[in-house]
Amino acid sequence: KMQVFLPDLMELLQNENEDIKMKALVVMQKLMGHLEKAEASPIAVQLAEKLLPLFDEELSQLRELSISLCRDMVSTVVGNSKRQMRKNMQMGLLPLLFHMSDETQSMAK
Repeated sequence: KMQVFLPDLMELLQNENEDIKMKALVVMQKLMGHLEKAEASPIAVQLAEKLLPLFDEELSQLRELSISLCRDMVSTVVGNSKRQMRKNMQMGLLPLLFHMSDETQSMAK
């Protein structure tokens, strides 16, 4: 039933307010954790596109949460969605490489 809210949650990830983005990511993470892989797979591909710009956010907590959620989304993708997810993730590799040398240990990890 909560899947109805997914488009609105994804829209909130583009909000200017970092606190709103953080809350949307937490809700998204909990929601995706309750879906079966077949249900979560197409959503994960769409969500990955929205998460990539958050990898470069100024607030380290927001960056860390978006990267963590993206990592979780990669493992949920099955079937035909894998090709699109791979393409999306290739776009996010460069920002991730930059964060490997972050001062924040959890970000570098």
